[in-house]
Amino acid sequence: MNKKYLVLMLCASVILGCKSRSNSGEDNASAGFVASGDLVTVDETSALAKKLVLQTVQPQDISSSFIATATVSPRPDSYAEVASPFGGRVSRILVRLGDRVYKGQALYEITSADFMEAVKEYVENSNALSVATSDLRRKTALHESGIVSDKDLEEVQSACSDAEAALALSKQVLSTFGVNPSSAKVGQPLRVLSPISGVVVRNNLVLGKILSDDEEAPVAVADLSSVWVTANVKESLVQGIAKGQNVAIESAGQPVGQGSVRYVGEMLDMKTRTVPVVIECGNSERSMKPGMFVSAVFSKAISNAITVPSSAVFQGNGSKFVYVCQDGLVFKKVPVETANIEEGVALVTEGLDGGETVIATGGIYLSH
Repeated sequence: MNKKYLVLMLCASVILGCKSRSNSGEDNASAGFVASGDLVTVDETSALAKKLVLQTVQPQDISSSFIATATVSPRPDSYAEVASPFGGRVSRILVRLGDRVYKGQALYEITSADFMEAVKEYVENSNALSVATSDLRRKTALHESGIVSDKDLEEVQSACSDAEAALALSKQVLSTFGVNPSSAKVGQPLRVLSPISGVVVRNNLVLGKILSDDEEAPVAVADLSSVWVTANVKESLVQGIAKGQNVAIESAGQPVGQGSVRYVGEMLDMKTRTVPVVIECGNSERSMKPGMFVSAVFSKAISNAITVPSSAVFQGNGSKFVYVCQDGLVFKKVPVETANIEEGVALVTEGLDGGETVIATGGIYLSH
C-alpha cells in the first residue's frame, strides 16, 4: 500500500509542476508578452503594446559632463616630512601644530652623539688641511732653494690633496643634513630645518624623546594653498580629457574649487578599469583637506555619441541591457555599457552602433 501511495504522490507532483509552468506561460501571455531566452514578443493587440515608447538612436555630437570620484592630496613639492638626519634626544621644540614656518626655519633641536662626531670630524679635517697647506707652502719654498727633494715635495702635495678630500667629504655630510659647515661647533645641538615654507600639519615631538634615524618623521610641513585631486575616470570616458582642461570640484554636492588637468594617467587599473587623472586646484580657502573624497566634474564634447533615456537601461545578470526591436514588436535583450552624463540620459559606450530602435520607456513591464 505504501508503494501505491508513493506513486500517486509523485504523479500528483508532476501534474502540479506542469500546471504551474502552464500557468506561468498564461500569466505572461495575459500580461501581453511571451519571453523566450533573450527574445520578448509583445502582443500587438494587448494593453502593454500601447505603453511601450520606441526610440531610434542615432550618433550625434553632444556636449556633456560626467562625474568621477576623486581624492585630495598635497602637491608632492609642497609637502615635507621632516625627520632627524641623526639619531638623538629632543632637547628643544621650536614650533607648534598649525604654526606657519618658512624654508630654512629651525623646527626642533636634538642632542646627537652621531652629529657631534660628524662636527668633530669636520673640525679635525679642517685643522689637518690648514697644517697640510702650511707645510706645503714651506716645503715648496725650500724646494725652490734646493733644500727639499722632489720626492719630499710630492709627498707633501699628496698629503695636502688627501686633507682637502677629507674636508670636502665632511662638508658634504653636514650640508646634506642642512647644517652650515662654517658655523658648526663641537658640542652644539643639531637644529633640524624645514625644507619648505608652509604650515606644520603634524607634530609628534616630545621633549626628551629619543629619535632614531629610521623612524617616522615626527614633523610634517605642508603648503595647502594648492592641492592635487586625483580622479578615477572610467576607461570609456578618459578619451578627450586633455592637459589643461578645466574641472569643477564638488564635495557633498557643493562646489569647493576649480582646477585644471595636470596629468592623464598612462596605465589602466585592471581591477577598477579606471585611469587616474591628476587635477591641480587652488585651495586658498582650505576647503579641500588631504584625504578627502570629492567629486570631479568633467565637461567635454563627445563626437558620434549614442545616448538613450536612462529608463531604457536595465540591470541584468552581471551586465546592463536594453530592449532592441528586431521585427514588429519582437525585442532582444542587448548587453550595453553606459555612463550617466546628465539627469535621465545615459551615454552608451558599448553595445549599440546607432540606427537601432529601442524601448525608451515601458520596458519595465517586460522585466517582470
